[in-house]
Amino acid sequence: MDDYHVRIYGVNIEEETLLWLKSRIEKVLNVTITINIKDITPGFVLKFLDEERDQINAELLIEALMEKIGVAPTQRVLVIIAADGYVEGLNFVFGVAKNEWGGIVFTERLNPAFYGEVYLEELYRMRILKEVLHEFGHSLGLEHCREHCVMRFSNSVYDVDAKPAFFCKKCLAKLNFSHPGIIRVI
Repeated sequence: MDDYHVRIYGVNIEEETLLWLKSRIEKVLNVTITINIKDITPGFVLKFLDEERDQINAELLIEALMEKIGVAPTQRVLVIIAADGYVEGLNFVFGVAKNEWGGIVFTERLNPAFYGEVYLEELYRMRILKEVLHEFGHSLGLEHCREHCVMRFSNSVYDVDAKPAFFCKKCLAKLNFSHPGIIRVI
């Protein structure tokens, strides 16, 4: 197996949360992770703000990030942004991804406080973890899955809560075939 390297970029995300994510991802995936908290600025992200919607245009942002941050075949990028994102045709997205590059996760709608609920850090972090693994799966070529799987599409935060923070047997088999050794054997 080639060693996979994942670069996590946080934009307005606490470093403690990024370190927690790093430790959780490393329990699931056989990857090396580095965290970058200064390389992508809030100002860069705000260039893609649709002021009428008060949301970040995820498609334009990911294209710009792909130009800014290159990856080798065994590298992936995960950008975690404290903002709300959308793509044309949808009211919002929790994240977007590009095969063989990486993905973006928008955390605003993953925060319980967004819905007027009590902020629970563990719930918030688990939601982010699930969406990070979901977008990472897309970056490795996985599509949406209908099983009880992290690759299941989420129409709402309640769908995020209902899915596990792991890949189903079918998606594991696909990953093991296309990227042998990337899943950590426990």
